[in-house]
Amino acid sequence: MERWNYMIHLVGWSAPIFAGQWILAHRALRRNLPAVFLPALIGGTFFSVIDSVAVQAGIWFFDPKQILGLFIGPLPLEEVLFFFLTSWLVSQSLVMFLPDGYRR
Repeated sequence: MERWNYMIHLVGWSAPIFAGQWILAHRALRRNLPAVFLPALIGGTFFSVIDSVAVQAGIWFFDPKQILGLFIGPLPLEEVLFFFLTSWLVSQSLVMFLPDGYRR
């Protein structure tokens, strides 16, 4: 069970925010999916690549007892999901708070 710690915490903090954003702004988010997903894809990829460099340089590491053990390159799955989920939440927030004239 300990190996699920990172994933449990990741889902635990992000799921309520996702749910709240979609409950409050589902129409705006649905109409502006490209404006949500493209920046999230770019941001998640960028941060994953930069983090891969840091991990390979030995700047930090991940406790194998705290992660599932599934890797994308040198990064645990949870770390990659963290970057993509965080970028997605930021993109959604920006779309939600844009004035109506800048959204579809």
